[in-house]
Amino acid sequence: MNRCQAGLLLLVSALTSSLTWAASAPDELFKNSEILELTLNGPFSTIDKERDKEKRYEGTISYQAADLATVTLDVTYEVRGNWRLQKSNCGHAQLWLDLKRGQTPTTLFENQNRLKLVVQCGERDSNQQWLVKEQLGYDIFSQFSDLNFDTRLVQATYNDSEKIDEQRTHLAFFIEHQNRVAERFGFQKFELNRAPRHSLDSKQANLVSLFMLLIGNTDFALTAGAPDDECCHNAKLLTDSDGINFPFPYDFDSSGYVDASYASQPSPRVKINSNKQRLYRGYCSHADSLDEAIAAAVSTQNSVENLITSSEYASERTKKRAIKFFEEYYEMLTDERKVQRNIVGKCR
Repeated sequence: MNRCQAGLLLLVSALTSSLTWAASAPDELFKNSEILELTLNGPFSTIDKERDKEKRYEGTISYQAADLATVTLDVTYEVRGNWRLQKSNCGHAQLWLDLKRGQTPTTLFENQNRLKLVVQCGERDSNQQWLVKEQLGYDIFSQFSDLNFDTRLVQATYNDSEKIDEQRTHLAFFIEHQNRVAERFGFQKFELNRAPRHSLDSKQANLVSLFMLLIGNTDFALTAGAPDDECCHNAKLLTDSDGINFPFPYDFDSSGYVDASYASQPSPRVKINSNKQRLYRGYCSHADSLDEAIAAAVSTQNSVENLITSSEYASERTKKRAIKFFEEYYEMLTDERKVQRNIVGKCR
């Protein structure tokens, strides 16, 4: 086979792969990167007090449509999460929003049945900056891989339906539900507790691990979930028609990049002392695509820095610290000795 034929085969293979992974266009909610002004009505003081995952709370959300009409939708709120569910870690409960399918067609929330809302934990500027950095984390991962959760930043006004005079306005952001992601990509949801390493798509798993190395996050697992829960920890697996599992990461607030004061410390098992201390957690069995994944990661530097510097809601201090933290990572990726020592030599 001559070089021309080999190149053609690689091109056909790449095109076939991209077609297999091609998703439908983002839903209306996630098409626009501009902040969404949203009013939420519900018994939020009770929700924050009880934090009971078994309870459901009725309410509404409303926003202004393009024609300036106010659109109001019924929702059911549920609390979610684990670490941020604890009052000592987060002053406000993280939320699920369940919408009624019959109300969403032709609205901004068309195709959305259930959404995560990441809620700002407190009133201080630092709380806002942690949330802004976490949402930017999803945008940053989208530079690593097209296989990612869409998000939308929200200016959320919470009106307490039980205390008429109680209102707060904070930043928040929506995260696309995994079932909707699966529909858009033509994947199936993986519902078992564990997945063999060899069942993971090698390149996607490497890209996730390299992204986690960028942000300084060891609080994730790609092959196992908590007992009695589906796989995985801070990642969801979606399965293609060939049975290959693709990890989609989420929840980045324990990373050194976000640097939240409430974040859990690294597990003793990883033997690092700080979330700002990077540790590669990729798998040695995925070495076949590691060079390709590293090259893809290196190519993201300019777009990642542009995301940070162009953020309207990140403070100048946040931007400078993030850029400095990321520069160390990209310098490492372009130094072969550091790659061998800190990535190849640290795989599991």
